[in-house]
Amino acid sequence: MNGIASLQDIVEIEKKSIMSGGSGGGSDSSAIAADLPGSTYDMIRQGAALNPEAPALSFFLQADAYKQAETWSYRQLLQQITRTANFFHGLGASKDSVIAFILPNLPETHFVIWGGQAAGIVLAVNPLLEADVMLELLNTVRVSILVTLAPFPGTDLWQKVSSIAADIPSLQHM
Repeated sequence: MNGIASLQDIVEIEKKSIMSGGSGGGSDSSAIAADLPGSTYDMIRQGAALNPEAPALSFFLQADAYKQAETWSYRQLLQQITRTANFFHGLGASKDSVIAFILPNLPETHFVIWGGQAAGIVLAVNPLLEADVMLELLNTVRVSILVTLAPFPGTDLWQKVSSIAADIPSLQHM
């Protein structure tokens, strides 16, 4: 198989998973074709190798600005993801480290998601949650790295996150 290009490709993968006794969650590597990417990072890297200048990510802050979207090519996206993963590794992240983010949907959020997946385990926390709920989630997973917005006009995110940071014993970097 050379990737997934149709609904029939998905059906074939699912058949192999069922026939091999796999749970469908990818835990049985024999159920997945050998030429499929092993991670999201590998998938993006392979996409970048195919067409590095193709648009991979676009962002516009307001709906009426969609024609002036900021766009990242696959090459640029991969560079940002790699840079973010290296940053997390530099902070000491390993495959078992929990890297949480409490962010709105921004381009940097995508860099954190995919760079974080390459470096460790990523947890998304809804920025609209109350601080006490955020605290419970972050303590439950023993977060070691937390990414959020700095103080910014019109949002209380920094206030919520900074008010709970001291109550997260596992937190090493914010």
